[in-house]
Formats: sequence, structure tokens, C-alpha cells
Amino acid sequence: MDINCHIPPQTAAPTTAQPDRLWKAQNVAHYLGCSVRETRDLRLAGLPTIKVRHLVRFDPEVVKAWLREQTV
Repeated sequence: MDINCHIPPQTAAPTTAQPDRLWKAQNVAHYLGCSVRETRDLRLAGLPTIKVRHLVRFDPEVVKAWLREQTV
């Protein structure tokens, strides 16, 4: 799957999320520099999520670790 996202350096953090908070798809998209649609495609490719009732959220540390595993 070809996703046109920029994988930022490990030290970068989105300005829209606060520490110790779960990210929304918009936060992940901002962090990666891609669209929310591409974030959905990443979920389908295995990006781990947390379901809170009907809401989909992302643990920032898990997202970063998953991205590191995807780089070749």
C-alpha cells in the first residue's frame, strides 16, 4: 500500500494534541502531514487504534512505534 505521508522525526509532536491524551484521526494526519483519508488507509494497513464506544482514537506512543516498525 502506497501512502503519501511524511514520517516526521521521532522528536516531532503535533501541536493539536496534549501530552497523555489520545489522538483523533486529525491529530495523526497532522503528525504525518497527510489527509484523514490516508490515516484511515493506515488503519486498514494495521495502524493500531483504540475504540471508545463508537469513537476511534490513537495512542501517540503506539502510533510512533508502529511507524518506526514500518520504515525500511
